[in-house]
Amino acid sequence: MNYNKQIKHLWGIPSYRLRLLFFVVLGTTAILASLLIQDAYWQGLLSNFAVTFAAVGVIDFMWDILGGEPMEAAMRESFAEVNQRMDALNQSLGVVADLTNSHIGIERIWSERRNWETDKPDGISAWKKRVCQAKQVDIVSNTFYTAWAHDNNFLDELLEAVNRGTKFRLVIYDPDSEILQIRSENEDDPKMEKTSEMKMEIHSTLDKIKKKISKLDKNARNNFEIRLNSRYYQMAQIIRADKRILVALYLSKKSGSYCPTLQILGPDSSLFEAYAQQFEILWAAGKPFETKVLKSPSK
Repeated sequence: MNYNKQIKHLWGIPSYRLRLLFFVVLGTTAILASLLIQDAYWQGLLSNFAVTFAAVGVIDFMWDILGGEPMEAAMRESFAEVNQRMDALNQSLGVVADLTNSHIGIERIWSERRNWETDKPDGISAWKKRVCQAKQVDIVSNTFYTAWAHDNNFLDELLEAVNRGTKFRLVIYDPDSEILQIRSENEDDPKMEKTSEMKMEIHSTLDKIKKKISKLDKNARNNFEIRLNSRYYQMAQIIRADKRILVALYLSKKSGSYCPTLQILGPDSSLFEAYAQQFEILWAAGKPFETKVLKSPSK
């Protein structure tokens, strides 16, 4: 800052010169009065009065030279930024409190499912292992194809897990249902000639499972169940592997890759219980795959 320029600017303001003159005159008067009065008490009082006025005048003058009101504005902006950061911190602490004190159960969050898929510690590779190592697996999916049934190695490992005692339950859309057609249109699902891609994927999933089901021991086949949903709109993909649940929240006019995704640790947490119950609702409403006569999709 150019202090000489600031002093000239301040001195050029008549009201400012008058204010400084007021401090000088009042301080000088107090000093002269303290010299003329013989009483020690009043001499001390007037001397202190003069010093105070002189100090106020000097501080006021120095403050204005250093920036005055613009400096105050800058400080207000700095304090406002600090307050905003404090508010953001308080909100973050509130979220942490909700997660811990309310025992919601959220362990990880991804803005989109495609981001989850590539996550090394908790992505799709980790979840395929969790599914194949779990004792209880419950899944709600639109088609259960792209990242799951399409993977032959995963299907083989899953059937081996069922042979070892894993209980596997899967709910997918009935390929011939109106509710699937609604979801397909909502997702702008591309059509393959006379049928939707989602419908083709469901048939592919069921066909692949039918071919591989022979690998299951007779005693283990009761632990591998599939039901087809034709009643309720599925609001999320739900994948439960024992004490963890993965939830991808479906959005209108968006494919599953763009769904916000949560990893929930339970089973005593509130969200784990909520989505476990959601699975049971869809499971109870579904038709067993074994009793459903599938039509060959039109090509």
